[in-house]
Amino acid sequence: MTRWFGTFLVGVMLIVACGVRPMTPTDVVVSTPAPTATLEPTPTPLLLPTPSVPLEPFGSCTVERVLETSRLFLNALNSGDLPQLRAALGLRRASDASSRWFAVIPREPDLVATGLFTDRPEGFLDWVARRLERRERWSVLEFVRFSPLGDDRLAVTVALLREADDFIAKPYLARVEMDCRDGVVLSVVAGAVGAQALPGSSRELLAEALGQRSLQVPETNGGACPRSAWAFGDAVGTGPVYLSLGPDAVVNLPDHGTGANGGLAAQVYVSASEHGPILLRLFSLSEATSGPFGEGEGTLFLDPSTRGRRAVSIDLPIARAGCYVLQADGATWQQQVVFEVVAEPLAALVPRAIDAGLPAGLRAVSAWRDGPETIRVGLVGPTLVARLSIAVGGPGEPELGGEQHCEMPAGRIELCWVPHPVWGWPQTAVWDDGMRRYQFVVLAGNRDAWNVEDLRALVRRLSQPEDIGKTSPGGGQ
Repeated sequence: MTRWFGTFLVGVMLIVACGVRPMTPTDVVVSTPAPTATLEPTPTPLLLPTPSVPLEPFGSCTVERVLETSRLFLNALNSGDLPQLRAALGLRRASDASSRWFAVIPREPDLVATGLFTDRPEGFLDWVARRLERRERWSVLEFVRFSPLGDDRLAVTVALLREADDFIAKPYLARVEMDCRDGVVLSVVAGAVGAQALPGSSRELLAEALGQRSLQVPETNGGACPRSAWAFGDAVGTGPVYLSLGPDAVVNLPDHGTGANGGLAAQVYVSASEHGPILLRLFSLSEATSGPFGEGEGTLFLDPSTRGRRAVSIDLPIARAGCYVLQADGATWQQQVVFEVVAEPLAALVPRAIDAGLPAGLRAVSAWRDGPETIRVGLVGPTLVARLSIAVGGPGEPELGGEQHCEMPAGRIELCWVPHPVWGWPQTAVWDDGMRRYQFVVLAGNRDAWNVEDLRALVRRLSQPEDIGKTSPGGGQ
């Protein structure tokens, strides 16, 4: 079957390239409607090939029943007869409203409208109605597998020729689950695949189809790693997929946790609004080749879910510094999360920020050199997310402008801060200890996230050791 399937797809591609439709066996009896006096062309009746793979009848599942159910479904889809399509999907039954993974059709490259994920039959109907404008049509080339599911249910794997006005015709595989007793289609999964092996399940079929999309290399600005923006908490990305790497999308390789399979441990979050399947692939920006996940797997497939926001633990197979991309492919979208891995440990960059004792439960999660004289630090706590910049001290007093409050909390340390417009606690702060100048910005925090005393404690903790413990005339310890 594996060798046959690879040869079959090559043959179909040649047929499509030559613009010739495959021959239909002549032993199938199809009734031809009588011609009518109309200016519109009469739709060509759908011809189904005789199955070349055996179907051992069980229950009400016979070859005749399967062919008739397939014919009704495809005729309705290709003609845009939505009432007939509703009947072919079994929407007259009491269980019509039940939610299920119903239809998945990965989009064509750069053509979002050609793809679909829905857990409702009505969602498939809406998609068919929209695709009528582009004359979407499916033709069966060959039945390649029948998989009994029990209780008069059958999964039919077919090779299709998918055509439309907005993309070049190409072969697809589709796995259609049907109820033979009622003669209705229960789910549809389709995908353009290139594997030599025939996928054994809808999950494998979809993962293979999504994997056919090319890896998209993001543009760089002067060679710098185009790291993804902070989203929430310790997560970065534009959604619907986010990666927990701290607010600056930087990983200090020696400090990052190691997963069960030896890779860098991280969390992937998926927005609650995204229910569909997702394929994750990791690659280095310098190599643009997909790397393995876990135990030699080149990709990680996330099943559809309707349980709200998804959180999945993953092991990123990274062994050296560089710029990396986690590409996420859904049925109708594609996204990249870009992050940078640096070889220097936190202890070498911000030794005073990694020890226990930072106020508000803050901890340094990343640090990197942003130029020869500046270090930037990502800080995350239970109620606070912040960024810190440490640079060589400059002349003059630190200033923020606006409604700033200034004081000298210890020794030669000069501190100025601006309150949050709603909660009142310090949102931005800058201080100078005579050797270094610090800039601190809170990205997110709730009403009781922290206070002025927490800021003073942070200033004392991070500033140079020789200044700790000194008392200024108006500052206090």
